Amino acid sequence: MKTAGDDRPSAPCATQERKAPRAPGIRFSDLVRMDASRMPDPCLLIDKSEWQGDEEIPASRYIGREIHELEKEKIWKKVWQMACREEEIPEVGDAIVYDITDISILVVRADKTEIKAFYNACLHQGRALRDGPSHNTELRCAFHGFCWTLHGRFAHMPSAWDFPQIDKRTFHLREVKVGRWGGFVFINMDPDCESLESYLGDMPLHWARFPLEERYIAAHVAKVIDANWKTTQEAFMEGFHNVATHVQFSVPFGGLLDSTQYDPMGNYSRAIGLGSIETALALQDPTMEERLDTLPEIGAPGMVENLRKAAPRDMSELFAGMVRYRRERLREIIGSKVDELSDIELSGGGYFTLFPNFHPWWSYDEIVYRFRPYKDEPEMCLMETYLLRPFKGERPKPAPTRWLGLEDSHLQATELGETARIFYQDEFNIGAVQKGLHDLGDLGRGATHGVYQAGKIRHFHKLWERWTSK
Repeated sequence: MKTAGDDRPSAPCATQERKAPRAPGIRFSDLVRMDASRMPDPCLLIDKSEWQGDEEIPASRYIGREIHELEKEKIWKKVWQMACREEEIPEVGDAIVYDITDISILVVRADKTEIKAFYNACLHQGRALRDGPSHNTELRCAFHGFCWTLHGRFAHMPSAWDFPQIDKRTFHLREVKVGRWGGFVFINMDPDCESLESYLGDMPLHWARFPLEERYIAAHVAKVIDANWKTTQEAFMEGFHNVATHVQFSVPFGGLLDSTQYDPMGNYSRAIGLGSIETALALQDPTMEERLDTLPEIGAPGMVENLRKAAPRDMSELFAGMVRYRRERLREIIGSKVDELSDIELSGGGYFTLFPNFHPWWSYDEIVYRFRPYKDEPEMCLMETYLLRPFKGERPKPAPTRWLGLEDSHLQATELGETARIFYQDEFNIGAVQKGLHDLGDLGRGATHGVYQAGKIRHFHKLWERWTSK
């Protein structure tokens, strides 16, 4: 049996015939059945309260070079990962660089229908072929002028007479596999990997009514965080932290967040809840007025006062009105398609994680996260937030990336709106958690997670163990 400090990869154990505990009260799948506004998506009726275990997560898993190198070989070089959006390379010759640890991948629009990806290294002396987003009709090295086509075939070089050892018929760029789903481009460096379609499983079914390819990048923020990529993404993989970190949510909603449903599903997992009906039910609470008096003004301006005016008598109507408002706003963009959506679908509240680091929010919530190591540093990462919005007519150009360093904060990312305040609250804790994991490791302890509300985290680590033990 593993101890908290022992992080040698182990094969995943079989799921025990034991149910995870659930918070008291109505379940999300029951709320879906109660929403009589429209026929809900059958995916919403899935309820997998599988027992994920109660063991500590070893602190050593988040710390140091050894685990970082293990992940480089067993995960980043083997697993499908999101590299970019198709809209970021719309024209033939457009390219974007995707860096993961010390590996650089060049993703290129090779022709109107095909996207290619190559190791971003000139075969002459290794100089990166592109340094960032760019456009050209060929892949030419800026150092000595060696050149390849957009399909990676060798084209020409200066002073060819001086390189008799080069066979022009085989001197081609090394390609990596490309898959596409929902307007995203995924890459995989393992030539023997399964297809992206197989890896995704039935995850695309959840977006059948909310096609992600029909969105555009309204914002893209990349923030350097002084913590391991797993430490950082796990701060967003459970709702339990709302109780203390985001009290603007936890106080007015009371125990509502406890009823969020967590489902492990193959290579992905989801957390889903906070539908309009659930919110309305939860807010019929006689202690609402008292709890509002303790709510600090750290959410949207005027939120506290608006809640106080509405609570508790008119809260059901308030949230029903919010759903009506959202339906009509979406109608302006997607037309009559909005009439196919139930109230509970319109209220959003679903958050998915595709192993290892891709996190799209469900329904017409706009947020998509990606977390990856920053450069080749084990205890630094890049947290990226995309806002993907539906559009009408011609696709808007994607917003440029805003880069935030260690000394910057999400408050500077004004394009995120009030969400920037929430991320600011999150980043306040993450570096301190990373520091504390070192102390836990010294004490021979690991991270002690709940057995249900941390279901996405526990599912992630089962997949982590499976991949790192291969």
